[in-house]
Amino acid sequence: MATTRRHRTPPDSLSTSARFVLSAALSHVRITTGGGSIFSSRNHRLALVPAAVVVVLTLLTIPPGTNSQLPLSLQNLVVENVAIEECASPARSATHSSQPHAPHSSSSSSSSNTANLHSNRPACVFTPPNRTVCYRGFETKRFQAGGRFNLTRRLVLCDWPLKSFDPLVLARLVPRIERLAITGRMLQRLAHDFPPLPYLRMVNITGTRLNHTGVNAFYELERLQVLNLRGNELEQIQPYRFRSGHVEVYLQGNLWNCTNDMIWLLKEQSRQYVDKPTLVCKDWKYTGRPVLTAMEYKRVVRESCLHEEIWNCSCHVSYLRLSDNGLSFHPMIMVNCSDRGFYQLPQYLPGNTTVLHMARNKLQSVDSLTTNEHYQSVQDIYLDENRITSIDILEDTIWLDNFRILSLRGNRMNRIRVYSVEHAIERNPGVGKVYLSNNPWRCGCRFAIRFQRFLRKHESLVADSRNITCYFINDDDGRKQYLPVLTVTPNDICRPSEHNTAAFYNTLSIIFATLIILIFTKLAYDYYHYRKYGKLPWLIMKMP
Repeated sequence: MATTRRHRTPPDSLSTSARFVLSAALSHVRITTGGGSIFSSRNHRLALVPAAVVVVLTLLTIPPGTNSQLPLSLQNLVVENVAIEECASPARSATHSSQPHAPHSSSSSSSSNTANLHSNRPACVFTPPNRTVCYRGFETKRFQAGGRFNLTRRLVLCDWPLKSFDPLVLARLVPRIERLAITGRMLQRLAHDFPPLPYLRMVNITGTRLNHTGVNAFYELERLQVLNLRGNELEQIQPYRFRSGHVEVYLQGNLWNCTNDMIWLLKEQSRQYVDKPTLVCKDWKYTGRPVLTAMEYKRVVRESCLHEEIWNCSCHVSYLRLSDNGLSFHPMIMVNCSDRGFYQLPQYLPGNTTVLHMARNKLQSVDSLTTNEHYQSVQDIYLDENRITSIDILEDTIWLDNFRILSLRGNRMNRIRVYSVEHAIERNPGVGKVYLSNNPWRCGCRFAIRFQRFLRKHESLVADSRNITCYFINDDDGRKQYLPVLTVTPNDICRPSEHNTAAFYNTLSIIFATLIILIFTKLAYDYYHYRKYGKLPWLIMKMP
């Protein structure tokens, strides 16, 4: 009789520490049903072993909390372990199979069965009145030969040795099967959908590497009542089609990839997926987040993306960040409006939009970054290949002090206020990358030198600094000549007159600086002389 290990998610009244104690303890506690969980009735009763009682008594001493006290990223992470007992104790199955019909040779029969079960060949054990346990595949000849194996109603397949399992073989070997259980880490797929098996009521495929099932995989099972697919490697499913009126489906412990669309789980029709509140995302983006929570945010974002301003854009939940108190999530939303013919930034964005793609449109300004409240949370913005000529309006703005990625490649900018961008970078601890290449930067003598200093100082932040070029007009043929900004020299871009003018201003600046220093020095000396001798400087005494 098949038996499973189970533990339920700890009650909501337990504190966080209690939950961890309970989950750790119950992961080693066996709870046995009257007929085995996969073969038991729907209203079976569970009996805790003494170890579980000790755990419960221990937990009674822990102050109660509420479900909201547990960080959402940790809720529902305790997977309901399911292990078929016959597969874990083959010797016991062999012993039970020898006892009812061979009392005089039970010892020898048991030894023979045990030896067969531990070999590498397929071996099947029949236990009256109608249970068969097979290891490492079917002993097809024994089933085809007739006899007691034809009485099989409950079939357990342990350590399935192949990558696929063909349900069609059941109709041929065990046409009167009522309950089926399969386990084995080799199993990855079902070769075909289940054929019509008029008596099959319970299917348990657990502890395998099964990663895909079709929507019609179990459609022909007219009397199906329980479908247990826990503990496999399913990443996504679509709603199964069933002939029977009511089927309970269990899906906990699979590798759910929440980047896929499973919003259908939120619908009322999905009530038959009874453990869906316990499903947890396992992909890199949403790992540890409840599947239903991720799908709910996806649904809200999908509806928000139907707004008339961005109806032709695409919106995605790129990440669910756990709040500092661990009680809620903050979605990070990405909106992609690239190649949509926008002449200005959209006036509406879904709440919590952090990444905005606006590449290859016809934008000319970035005014909305400073005036529109929908852009307050936007940290990464990609404005490549537009018609933007200036970003001076961003000077000394909150947005420039908090951005993470600013990409302006392929626009029409020829100058920027270098000091403004530099100050913003120095004030912004979260700045990540800036992209400025493929713009028509003008190699003015003063601008190019300042721009070069800026790029050299922040070369790690300006990711494409080595690809940034500027141009000047060649005096010989009047054509534009492009030079890398990082390697340009004053001799390349400054004319002799500009050299002289620059030298004059530099000399004049040095003279003025020297005079200012002398004046302050003289004032300090006169103040000291007056304080010490009580006399004013000689020059002031002679003045009328």
